[in-house]
Amino acid sequence: MMHGSGFGLMWPMGGMMLGGFLLTALVVGLVVWLVVGAAPGRGTRGDDTGGDGLGGARRILAERFARGELDADEYARLRNALR
Repeated sequence: MMHGSGFGLMWPMGGMMLGGFLLTALVVGLVVWLVVGAAPGRGTRGDDTGGDGLGGARRILAERFARGELDADEYARLRNALR
């Protein structure tokens, strides 16, 4: 004697298919997240702009001062101009 609609034996297979789909989506999402996060120039990691968009200019100014291309007075004048 059959009880119900007869699809009771198919539920485990449907659950495995759903679980496989969710696992695949999770793995693909993780790979995309890692690739995008590791791409240079993406996101906010390592971004020292301080919210004003001038972090790159300040970094270049500091590098020029460290290389000796600017003296202390010129460095201070340019740094204040960036504020």
